[in-house]
Amino acid sequence: MKVATVGIWVMLAALAGCGHSPRGVEAVQAQAPPAQPHDPANIHSITVKFDYDFTKTPACSTKTTSKTCVKEFEVYDVSGGRYKLFSIPVPDGAKGLVKGITGQSPARTFEPGTHFLSVTAVNAMGIESDTNAAKITVEVKRKDLPAPSGASPQQ
Repeated sequence: MKVATVGIWVMLAALAGCGHSPRGVEAVQAQAPPAQPHDPANIHSITVKFDYDFTKTPACSTKTTSKTCVKEFEVYDVSGGRYKLFSIPVPDGAKGLVKGITGQSPARTFEPGTHFLSVTAVNAMGIESDTNAAKITVEVKRKDLPAPSGASPQQ
């Protein structure tokens, strides 16, 4: 089965407020958005690409002991709640403005239509930045799949 990739490029100078949210990653509970799991036309992979400035909040490393350092990034579908799609590790040796941080979701069902995606920064204590600080609207289109072999076109 071929999986369509929906490319999303989110340009962020910084995800402000990392560590200022009272919710930790473990406290987030969400249900998957309703989907038609058996429809291959709705299987997509999402790619997120963004810039992040580690000047004010440094990346976590083996040398960093700060509890407020950035440990990873979380990508959410916040269209009708808050559903975690995937995590992106902080690039090795990240300092200052890092351009082109990229992550890709596993193939999964995304219903066609408008989706709102958000990227958060997560610190070493598990506290995330505000989901509204880095949000983008994307349009997921239904894939056109080839007709099965031997099928006649409908009239």
